[in-house]
Amino acid sequence: MAPDEFQQAWQAHSAQTRVIIDADLLREEVQRDQRQFNTMISYRDFGEVGVAVIMIPVWFVMGFMLDLPWTWYLSVPVFLWIAGFMLLYRKRHQPESDESEGPLLQQYVERSLAEVEQQIWLLKNILWWYLLPPTLSITAFFAQVSWQSRDSGWLYALIFFVLLEGFVLALYGGIYVLNKRVVREQLIPRREELQKLRASLEQETTDEGINGQIALPNLPFPGKIPPAPCASPVQLIVGLVLFIALMLVVFFIIYQAKNWDSEPGIGQHYPKRAPFQAVRWEDSQPEVKANDQWYRLIALNGIPAKEIVDFSKETYGEKWQKRFEEDLVELMARMGHPPEKTVTLEVQSLTSSEKQTLKEVRMTYANRAAIRSAAQARERDAAGE
Repeated sequence: MAPDEFQQAWQAHSAQTRVIIDADLLREEVQRDQRQFNTMISYRDFGEVGVAVIMIPVWFVMGFMLDLPWTWYLSVPVFLWIAGFMLLYRKRHQPESDESEGPLLQQYVERSLAEVEQQIWLLKNILWWYLLPPTLSITAFFAQVSWQSRDSGWLYALIFFVLLEGFVLALYGGIYVLNKRVVREQLIPRREELQKLRASLEQETTDEGINGQIALPNLPFPGKIPPAPCASPVQLIVGLVLFIALMLVVFFIIYQAKNWDSEPGIGQHYPKRAPFQAVRWEDSQPEVKANDQWYRLIALNGIPAKEIVDFSKETYGEKWQKRFEEDLVELMARMGHPPEKTVTLEVQSLTSSEKQTLKEVRMTYANRAAIRSAAQARERDAAGE
């Protein structure tokens, strides 16, 4: 027989090769793989919903304690959206019962294939339902904070915004790429594996084969796909606890940064708040910016501005202006009149003798940060001259 004839005979024999597999063993393997996959997905979804729910009160506490602007709270509906979307999606895609028609083994394969398709859809569209909403809310917050710091210079505000936004885009971009990789390297191969098994089962003419055996035209698993990592309940709880601890550490750092002063021993126990968006001076008379307008300050909570300035001069010497601008809470407290979170300002227009009273003016960290940034910019400009 010629070599070509040997080759044709071998190919014909190979094409007719059928692998005999015990139906019960194959069903158990498919069930085990399905349970592992469902457990992994359930833990992941539970973790995402749990983190989103936990972040809602944490977000309110951080916003209140740090006196953050209103755009900070735009993330709250984002957390609600993520948790609600995940719960609704899981409810609408509950696995079907096992009482449908067809071989039992094929039912398991069909269900596993449907679950994999759902996860592929979720991760392929993760940008729209998971990444884009928080990106927009965080961008709005960074934009407002940068806008409030514009008094220290537009270039500084722009660089500040670009750095913060760049970090967010890099973080979420990495999450997007990671999920695309999971789809490409784990879910799509799993789908192809199940599709091959389904196609092989569809060629069988009996429900469970003959004598509990299933003859497959070819081996549907040419290679072993690495199983997706599956966290245990203990690992999930530990992860949530560590996440909460990390958020508390971040909260502490932000709080300390808000109340940090460059000189030890001064203002360490007083909130770094201010009712003014900016401060400038006409000799010893403070001119303040409130509600985006400049005024001459007459009194604060009924205390004349001249009295406050004189006390600052007597207490802090050459740094009286700096303490008035950046440590007003401490200054007023040392005078025996500690301010609350809102104050009453008596002001006079810079263009006329008209006076007015501004009530319930908020003392905010953002105002104080803007004043301090402006002072630092003036110091840099003076050093460069």
